[in-house]
Amino acid sequence: MQRTAMLAPLLASLSVFTAAVPAAAQDWEFKVTPYAWMSGLEGDLGTIPGFPSQSVDLSFGDIWDDLDYGFFLFGSVRNGPLVIYFEGSVVQTDSTLKIGGPEVEKVGIKSRTSTLAMAAGGTISQSPRHHVDLYGGFRYWNLDNEYRVTTTSGKIKKDTDASWTDPIIGVAGRYAINDRWEAFGAADIGGFGVGSEFQWSLTAGLNYAFNESVALGVGWRVLDVDYDDDGVVYDARQSGPILGVTFQF
Repeated sequence: MQRTAMLAPLLASLSVFTAAVPAAAQDWEFKVTPYAWMSGLEGDLGTIPGFPSQSVDLSFGDIWDDLDYGFFLFGSVRNGPLVIYFEGSVVQTDSTLKIGGPEVEKVGIKSRTSTLAMAAGGTISQSPRHHVDLYGGFRYWNLDNEYRVTTTSGKIKKDTDASWTDPIIGVAGRYAINDRWEAFGAADIGGFGVGSEFQWSLTAGLNYAFNESVALGVGWRVLDVDYDDDGVVYDARQSGPILGVTFQF
C-alpha cells in the first residue's frame, strides 16, 4: 500500500505530461548504438540466501580476466517531440578459486547479469543546436549464478537467481558543438522500494559524426543499485568509460 502511494504522484505526473505533448508530425528517426563498457564493480554482493554478503572492489582488469562475454546496446525511436528509449546489457563471468584444503579443492562461480530498460517521453526544450527529453519507464534486472565446489569426495553444484523491476524517471539531452562534435548526457533515478530500494544512472560523453548516419562516441557511465530481498544482496556500483558507434536511419 505504501509503495502504491509513492508511485501514484509519479504515474499521475507522467500521464499529464504525455497528454500535453502535441501529436507527432515528423518522420521517424531511429538510432542504434552498440557499445563497450569498461566498468569496474564495487559494493556488497550476496547471491546465496542464508550466506552473508561480501564486499567486492574489482577493476575492469579484474573482471576482464574472468569475462566470458559482454554485450551492451542502446537505441531510440523519435518522431517529433515523442521519443522511446531502449537499453539492454548482458555480462557473463566465470572464475575459479583454488582452495587446496583437506576437503575442498576449488570453487567455481559463473555469474550472468542482465538488464533491460525501456522508457517513453517527450522533448521539453529544443533549439537548432540542442534538445532535452523527459522520460519514464522501467529497468529490469536478472542475476543468475552457478556455483561449483570440487571436494575430495565429488562435485557439488548449486544455481541461484534473482530478478526485479524498477520504475525509473529520467532526463536526456544533446548539444551540437559544431557540425561534427556533439555532447550528450542522460540521468535517471528509480526503484523507490518497488524493486530495489533505490537505483540511479548517469551517462555523459561526446560524439564525433563521420557523416549523417554514423558517429563514434566516447564517455563515462555510472550505474548504482541497492537491492536486498529474500537474502539476496546486490548493493553495487558499476562505473567506467564507454566506447560506442551510433547508426542513424
